[in-house]
Amino acid sequence: MCSAVTGYAAPRIDEIRTIVAQKALLPQPSESLATLDIKNLDAGLQAMDPYARYVPSSLLTANSTPNLHLGLEIFAHQSWVWVRSDPGGPADKAGVPEIGKLLAINDKKVLGNDLDRISTQLDKAIQNARVNLTVARPIGGKGSPYKVKPAVFKPSSISWRRYGADLVLRISEFASHDTAPGLTARLTALVRPGDRVVLDLRGCSGGDLYEALEIAGMFVPAGRPLASTYDRSGKVQLYRSPSSGKKQRSPGLILIDRRTASAAEILAGILQYHHLTRVVGEQSYGKCVSQTLFPLSDSGGLWLTTLGVNFPNNTSCNGKGITPDLPYPDISITKSADIMHKLSKEPRSH
Repeated sequence: MCSAVTGYAAPRIDEIRTIVAQKALLPQPSESLATLDIKNLDAGLQAMDPYARYVPSSLLTANSTPNLHLGLEIFAHQSWVWVRSDPGGPADKAGVPEIGKLLAINDKKVLGNDLDRISTQLDKAIQNARVNLTVARPIGGKGSPYKVKPAVFKPSSISWRRYGADLVLRISEFASHDTAPGLTARLTALVRPGDRVVLDLRGCSGGDLYEALEIAGMFVPAGRPLASTYDRSGKVQLYRSPSSGKKQRSPGLILIDRRTASAAEILAGILQYHHLTRVVGEQSYGKCVSQTLFPLSDSGGLWLTTLGVNFPNNTSCNGKGITPDLPYPDISITKSADIMHKLSKEPRSH
């Protein structure tokens, strides 16, 4: 995308320049700030900060308004578009497999892997209340038709599936004041003696950094370092595992893939550093930073990187990602049940 403001009221460019100049993690030269304009806003912001973006007010409002959904995540992998259904969502109830290859939408073949175009195609189908999907299971085949009825559905940031003694808890996002208590509740209610807890962070692009730190503190022994943050002035803040609260049994495995990013990587990296889990999958995205959403006078917002994050040994996953202890190629497109079956002989020490 060349511009984030097409079709919307343009924000004040001087206001954006001021925020970037005063708040960005990496100070920007005045020459770069001067080149920012409405026509190249996205490109100009991302040249300074790859995670910066302008969000129009209508999109911020839409995120908080109930809408019809399919309960379906779409992602690209190896030149194909794949879907992953949310447990209990409309697609799941219609029988769409947990993970499958998207072949057609309303009998129109899905060509290429342009996710923006395909998302628009799905949105139009939802608006017309007619969503017929053709989805092939990961092992291949011609695909099967599924008629999905859109519904008002907001997936929880945590869902779960059980495979024998493996309890797989998927974190889809780190939502402030929601994911940590939600995980605690599920661990308390669902874990049985002899279970192996597995955190599935595949496809999780992150969310609230402090929610990830709170979850890490649920497992790391009291007083041990979790991570440190630093801002543009060089000020460092160290976070340690709290002494209050009951410590939970550490996850035996954490699943990651190349889309696992930000808060999700930070959680995986902290538990890996303290040898509390084994990380399974692919090299993660590599985004060990935290962003802030700055409100603008047009009621839109500016996402800007404001903090860097380091692990206790003063290393960062930024630009590198988390290296799995146990590589698992194509884990993104493998069903949880198949992963658990393949890993059934892994040690259950946690």
